[in-house]
Amino acid sequence: MRLALVLLSMVAVSAAAPSTFFNNAYEFSDELAEFYGKVSEYIDSARHDLTPSTTCDTSKISLPSFASSFPSPDGVTPMYAALGRGTQNYTCADSTSKSAPVAIGAVANLYDATCIAANYPDLMAMLPNIAYRIAMPTNEYAAFPPANLQLMGHHFFYDSTTPEFNLDTTKLKQYGIAMTKKQDQLDAPSDAAKGENGAVDWLYLTTTTGTIGKYKSVYRVNTASGSPPKTCEGLPSTFEVQYSANYYFYGN
Repeated sequence: MRLALVLLSMVAVSAAAPSTFFNNAYEFSDELAEFYGKVSEYIDSARHDLTPSTTCDTSKISLPSFASSFPSPDGVTPMYAALGRGTQNYTCADSTSKSAPVAIGAVANLYDATCIAANYPDLMAMLPNIAYRIAMPTNEYAAFPPANLQLMGHHFFYDSTTPEFNLDTTKLKQYGIAMTKKQDQLDAPSDAAKGENGAVDWLYLTTTTGTIGKYKSVYRVNTASGSPPKTCEGLPSTFEVQYSANYYFYGN
């Protein structure tokens, strides 16, 4: 697919929708305006490029520089990149200020952003800061705005310590399953979209028994929102916090 077409798919929704639609559905913001501004610049450049790339070269995918303190993905190569949009889930022992929320996993849809990560890393980094404000599509298999990304799979917890990434979305799209465990974490950078309580950590995960496919490691980066309040005061026994993040899948 020519990169110009990849870019045009990102703005298909914006071209068709009135500004009131953005205000009501997308909370049109400075971040979203900047995103579409960059997309327009890239479209203009692609139109004048006589030899545009026709494929999404995954070898060009790299982690954000802020993740440099994580172990380097040596001996493996990037396979996919996805935008994750869902909730971080928590529990409270009681509803007083003496208790603190305890993480009990996450649930998210994963949208295929491999081509964007390979060719437009600056756009990739911007996506979570926009996406966490956008409601999940009512049709699970619908594309996710603002980049018109197609559903790639689902993220949830197999048990209390095992994040699972099931990328077998449909019979025609079987990308495997990554069963993982946490190896390292990193506080989100100061410019992350904090939501009400802050952005969740960046994570380095490695695969475990039960993995289907060549996956070896998964990185959660560019997190937006997702952190809980500091105490459980006034909160129910279980609750969710909206979040978004980019996920990079490496294997061999």
